[in-house]
Amino acid sequence: MKKKVLIVSIILMIVVIVFSISVYRTANAPLRRAEKEAFAVAKDAAGLTEVTDFYWYNGTQTYFTVTGLNEENEEIVAIVAQDGGATTVLNKKDLVTEKQAIQLAKKETNAKEVLEARIGIEKDVAVWEVAYKQENGRLGYYVLSLETGEWIKGIENI
Repeated sequence: MKKKVLIVSIILMIVVIVFSISVYRTANAPLRRAEKEAFAVAKDAAGLTEVTDFYWYNGTQTYFTVTGLNEENEEIVAIVAQDGGATTVLNKKDLVTEKQAIQLAKKETNAKEVLEARIGIEKDVAVWEVAYKQENGRLGYYVLSLETGEWIKGIENI
């Protein structure tokens, strides 16, 4: 009897693990597809050969950003509009880094914890959007220029 219970328990665990993996892969499929498509567009538009980071930005429009090396071995940022695929290419050395954007957001807000930072475009300006948790537990966003680090807008108490 104990052997049957053990066998049934092992089978159930295997089913749960397989189901969990399937759900995880299905949930991440849109992200992987977006990254693959953004890389293909950036490869054509800017000669991107290697991806180091990928960002998915949802502001007034959706943008997919890939960073990496181009054919000249320069670090670039390629921001691809989801609708139409218009691409903005910037030289990474001229931009505010993710670390700097997070430091600026922490300095200027009551951020208890930074959740993530992502690159996109707002009103024709390339931006960093830093999402953070406030001291009161609510969500906030700090948006700053990718090129200058100047504050664009903030949203708090979401």
